[in-house]
Amino acid sequence: MSDNGDFPALNARGVTKAYVQGDRRLDVLRQIDIEVAQGERVGIVGRSGAGKSTLLHVLAGLADPDSGRIEVMGQCISDASPAARARIRNARMGFVYQFHHLLPEFSALENVAMPLLVGGARFSTAAARAQALLESVRLGARLDHRPHQLSGGERQRVAVARALAAAPAIVLADEPTGSLDRDSAEDVMATMAEMGRTTGTAFVIVTHDPAIAARVDRTAVLVDGKLEADGVEGE
Repeated sequence: MSDNGDFPALNARGVTKAYVQGDRRLDVLRQIDIEVAQGERVGIVGRSGAGKSTLLHVLAGLADPDSGRIEVMGQCISDASPAARARIRNARMGFVYQFHHLLPEFSALENVAMPLLVGGARFSTAAARAQALLESVRLGARLDHRPHQLSGGERQRVAVARALAAAPAIVLADEPTGSLDRDSAEDVMATMAEMGRTTGTAFVIVTHDPAIAARVDRTAVLVDGKLEADGVEGE
């Protein structure tokens, strides 16, 4: 967890995003405001095509907003140069997707260590961190297993561990349980909840599943390009 205790993990204000095709304009995000405290888990729900993934990409600095400001631990990502955005993402943010995107030729331990190795860490340091994370998600006996040797739920737990490798302030998760059966989905959500409590990492979790959204601290609904609190608090 960062020592910048005065800042929320994520703070977005007045974020808009539209796409123009010919003479047609589609307003996907309209004056989005969202603040996520350190250690908080926030779910974002909405119908298919509502713009949930677009919102996540904009919050991550992977797509430019048309207007608005986005800060990660007090650092502005929306106005930053591409190089500065990359540095903020590498230092402050982790990502989990519907499909795990693990590297098939590498073991679970090597997959989790990869972000640290790319960042310049020594292999021994990265491996020790990866092993500790995999043990914390109950995969200590699977360190040397490659993705094809793991179940869907196990692969996604490896992906969660990888997202936490660099001790990010916030993890953005796009339908992280969408490809899993109910039991595996519950296991992954429990893993994220436990990791949030123990590491202080915040999570923004996009999902179409109300049962999954109920497992977070609070949820918001994306409707007609606007983010609305739904008043539901999870566990």
